[in-house]
Amino acid sequence: MTTEKRASATGVGLPTGVKERLSQFAAWTGTKPPSRVTEDQGDGLTFSTELLDFANDTGLSLDWLWLGTPRSLILGAFRAAQGGRA
Repeated sequence: MTTEKRASATGVGLPTGVKERLSQFAAWTGTKPPSRVTEDQGDGLTFSTELLDFANDTGLSLDWLWLGTPRSLILGAFRAAQGGRA
C-alpha cells in the first residue's frame, strides 16, 4: 500500500509569514530554501524532511520560522553565554 505525500509548496495551511521568513533566512545566509515546508506522511501534515534537513544544516530556528518570534534564539544565546545553564 502506498501513501500519497502531499506537499505545501504554495504556503497553503502555513502560519502567516512562514514563507517570507524562510526566504529572508535564505537571503541572509546565502542558501537555497527548501521547496517544501510540509508534507503528508499519511497522518496529516508535518514538517518536510527537506525542511528539517535544511534547518539542521543551517541552524535555522524552527520556532522563529513557524512562530515568528526571536525568543528561542535569544534564550539559546543566553544559555550558551551562561555555560549551558538555564
